[in-house]
Amino acid sequence: MRRQEWTRRTVALGGALLSAVVLGQVALSGPVAAVPGLLIRTTVGPSNSVAKSQNAVCPTGTTVIGGGGAVTGSGLGQVGMDIVQPLADAGLYSVTGREDPNGVAGNWALTASAICAPAPSGLEVVTGHSATSSVNPKFLELFCPAGKRAIGGGGAALALGSGASDVLLEDLRINQSSVTVAGVEAGNAFAGNWSVDASVICVDPLAGEQRVIVDSADNSTASRAVTATCPAGKRLHGVGGEIVGGEGQVRLTEMRPTSSTTATVRAAEDENGFSGNWKVRAYAVCAT
Repeated sequence: MRRQEWTRRTVALGGALLSAVVLGQVALSGPVAAVPGLLIRTTVGPSNSVAKSQNAVCPTGTTVIGGGGAVTGSGLGQVGMDIVQPLADAGLYSVTGREDPNGVAGNWALTASAICAPAPSGLEVVTGHSATSSVNPKFLELFCPAGKRAIGGGGAALALGSGASDVLLEDLRINQSSVTVAGVEAGNAFAGNWSVDASVICVDPLAGEQRVIVDSADNSTASRAVTATCPAGKRLHGVGGEIVGGEGQVRLTEMRPTSSTTATVRAAEDENGFSGNWKVRAYAVCAT
């Protein structure tokens, strides 16, 4: 039997400058091989009004290389996906949702989706944590080891000692060789300390590897969505997304694979609304 291995590396960081984001499609050179046996596993949790987590588990013989989640039901702009993280040790993708301090009158549910495959060549997971402080916003960028590419990742925004969604996971950017996570206080008004976590799934370069980055309209509509689609002949390997211009009053409500070739990102304003313009951006990591 072929022995599959992956390694895990953890780093502690106080924050990092954002990498430049280039809209469009970026083809990478030096492919080794595409990931065979790709599949998507999706689970939907109970609909109620309590904080909860939902896991999508990869089948035996595969591991998680990407994924995401979604919130459905009432009060979408008031429920934060505070944690969207791959757990490579357990072969699953986990999503945690919590209501904002005002609460939500209705019920809501979480969907978790995992992109699964036999362990790709060079698979390595790097995790990191920002400083815990009252600095707002926070950014954390984690890099793959030299020569490896970021295929997927996850992030979390966590308020110390709070049981509510007081801080927002605003960005999960899948760059060429790194992942950038950004968090912001809800309404820019949380007085306590908080932090962001990040993880990046790294592999050897893939055949035909390409990033597709698509923006929604930039306006003041209360909610919007955008889908990034892989070019013909390529399949989705990883998902990322971000809110641009929400000022802590817009929450991600969906950031996940919606088919074998598409990544969808959706967001909604909170109950107070937001008078400015904003947009969402979807990242799809594609390969042959």
